[in-house]
Amino acid sequence: MPTPFAAQIDLLTGAIDSAEQRVVSRTLDDVNGIFARECHGSELVYEVFNLDVPELNSELQTCTTRLHPGRVGDEYYMTKGHFHEVRDRSEIYLTTSGVGRLLMATASGETVVQEMAPGTMNYIPGGWAHRSVNVGDEPLVFFASYIGDAGHDYATIEKRGFPVRVVEGTDGPTVVANPRYVADA
Repeated sequence: MPTPFAAQIDLLTGAIDSAEQRVVSRTLDDVNGIFARECHGSELVYEVFNLDVPELNSELQTCTTRLHPGRVGDEYYMTKGHFHEVRDRSEIYLTTSGVGRLLMATASGETVVQEMAPGTMNYIPGGWAHRSVNVGDEPLVFFASYIGDAGHDYATIEKRGFPVRVVEGTDGPTVVANPRYVADA
């Protein structure tokens, strides 16, 4: 049984001041394959600051993500994206800094795109894959919480892609179909 704890979150950077955390960092090399173009390098794309809580259905996983600004070709930096391993698990995002888009998709390819901005709370129902995209010039920072046993299924998105992508258009961020998306058979 975990013991109660408190943590300070820097709302602008997403950093968590707690001994109860672990940090996952993703570079261009780590996310190669999610963009339409190849990308390589040690440039930081995003970091996830996880609070160390047991992965049980009686606990809440909580984390912050700091997604840096940038593009690969005309595509904005984004997270890898995933379904939950336990598909019916929901998640909540609360954006604290920056601007972005939250891409969500079902296994059958139904897609919803929502804005992310300071103070926006996004609800991701169970069964929806999700990926965040930074469309601004500053880091996109958001807090997330979900049931502890949800897990992460990155493999499905790595294999099939996401139905849509966000690119720099003539009037700003534009959602377009992903020609590399493989529909569920």
